Amino acid sequence: MIYKEPITIKNLTFKNRFIMAPVKTAYGTPNGDVTERHLVYYNNISKNDVAMIILEPVSVSQSGKEHPKQLTIHQENSVENLRKIVEVLHKNNTLACISLNHAGRAANPKATGMPPKAPSAITCPSTGQTPDELTVEEIEGILKDYEKAVKNAVEAGFNAIEIQCGHGYLIHQFLSDRLNKRDDEYGKDKTLFLKRVLEIVSQTAPEIVKFVRISANEFVENGLEPEDNKIILDLAKEYGFDAVHCGLGNACDSPPWYYSHMALPEDKQIDSLKKIRKITDLPIIAAGRMADIDKIKLFEKENIADFIAFGRPLVADHELVRKIVNDNLDDIVYCGYCLQGCLFNVKNGKGLGCIVNPEIDRPKLIKTDNPKKVAVIGGGPAGMSAAITLSRMGHNVTLFEKENELGGQFRLAPLAPHKESMTRPLKGLINKTLKYVKDIKLNYTFTEKDIDSFEYYIVATGSRQNIPEIENLDSQYWITSLEFFEKTKEVKGKRVLIIGAGMVGMEAAEYLVDKGYEVVITKRTDTIANDMEPITKNLMLKRLANKDNIKIMPNTRVIAFEKDKVIYETNGEKGEWESFDTVIVASGMLPNHELHTLLVKKRKNVLVVGDANCPEDIFAATQQGYKAAISIV
Repeated sequence: MIYKEPITIKNLTFKNRFIMAPVKTAYGTPNGDVTERHLVYYNNISKNDVAMIILEPVSVSQSGKEHPKQLTIHQENSVENLRKIVEVLHKNNTLACISLNHAGRAANPKATGMPPKAPSAITCPSTGQTPDELTVEEIEGILKDYEKAVKNAVEAGFNAIEIQCGHGYLIHQFLSDRLNKRDDEYGKDKTLFLKRVLEIVSQTAPEIVKFVRISANEFVENGLEPEDNKIILDLAKEYGFDAVHCGLGNACDSPPWYYSHMALPEDKQIDSLKKIRKITDLPIIAAGRMADIDKIKLFEKENIADFIAFGRPLVADHELVRKIVNDNLDDIVYCGYCLQGCLFNVKNGKGLGCIVNPEIDRPKLIKTDNPKKVAVIGGGPAGMSAAITLSRMGHNVTLFEKENELGGQFRLAPLAPHKESMTRPLKGLINKTLKYVKDIKLNYTFTEKDIDSFEYYIVATGSRQNIPEIENLDSQYWITSLEFFEKTKEVKGKRVLIIGAGMVGMEAAEYLVDKGYEVVITKRTDTIANDMEPITKNLMLKRLANKDNIKIMPNTRVIAFEKDKVIYETNGEKGEWESFDTVIVASGMLPNHELHTLLVKKRKNVLVVGDANCPEDIFAATQQGYKAAISIV
């Protein structure tokens, strides 16, 4: 594979052609400082054969910050701060590249302390913010910020600089006819701001390797198509830039494409990159759902890209590149592109994580010098996470699972519409468990007779369906959401009532709607699928918006089932529906706490994790499993 081979650009030799794309972490301080969490995270990735790491997007100024914990390069201590990361990367023989950006209308007032600034006052749909139009003086100030940022990047020791010219951020906004309605020189020549930035970078750091980052296709009505990037690429070459880094989408107008969401088709990326290849001879760095060996081989065969960039796949498995280089492909824990542990936690301020990699921002596990006999009861995400961690620490672990396979309710995730890619992280986590945990007992129910064989107990027995108290529910044909997805009970007839419009209920609804069923789904509160990652939720609601065989009923409580009708209440007003053929109960989960209750009566060293503790999501489950494991020393 050519991507395993070294390559030299200008004066810089890459040990292979696998690069880390910039991934927002939200690990920084409110001032944009580097933290210890950053250093651990970048160390974990860089020590595993990645040729170059392009840092998370770094704001060139206060006005350009996209989130409150974004790294900056304009502070007095920025050089000293960023040098810490550079030194970690260089220690691990990994090249360091900085990605410089100004968010423009996508800037976050909570981070900047001011309204967003952009070429024109056109609202960013994903944030709902309408920017102030930049004055010429403010534009000149931002150009000076770019100059200072480049100087600081060189002083901090970076090997390369990337300039964000796409994805709906400031430079892209100036280039866009949709977003730049100015009548001054920056509106008459929409390339002027780009030219001035490229000129500044080229003159300030002529010797350093330089990339432009573009959106190969915006996927926005009247947006930039692949061919529209030719002017950017021609200017980049004119100003001495060395490669083009191609993503997709627009942070304001098409976030699913920008964040490479699992529900989107793969072929559009391939078609877009082939068009980019035709309009430039600059080396191409391909980013976006690239952690697929067959896809990488296709890119090599058809000469689509010169470098492969991984973003979130390196968060899911920070050893990914080493495993590819060494052909240990069966050991890879693949990203499912769900955004649940990564983007969701960046947006809520907790910081980047992953549903299948609780170690990404934590230091190397310490081997125990006092191995314990540990029973892990339950082979779902929490139990697997705990068992893997304990085994790698050197403890003697037995993993008990009452079913005939590992995975728990994680096995249901790929069965939901447009979530087929979740099979990959599920399979990866199971394979990792099989690799590290030597004693796994399937089809085995842990009972009182097993207690004496162990010193510690981690209870990961999962959860069961919560059944609401509704008058005459048992007079209906009803099944639980678990039974629906597990296909242990069938849906009868064509009219279906789903009680509970959380993530699971809505996924069941979409599945049935696509099959032609008539669906009514209720939620006692006004928030639909509030436990679902926002981009995933918005895509789902958009798909359902034009369907006439579903009725979503927030603020609605089912009161009673009668012979030929269902009594319900919406916003305090009662109503009636005709009877349904099937009722699906999706009204949340309850912990399976029976074993935990038994164990705590007989032993002290009992820990409970995952849904057995409190029903949440896969991210919470794997995190709790990991934390419980490292607490046993």
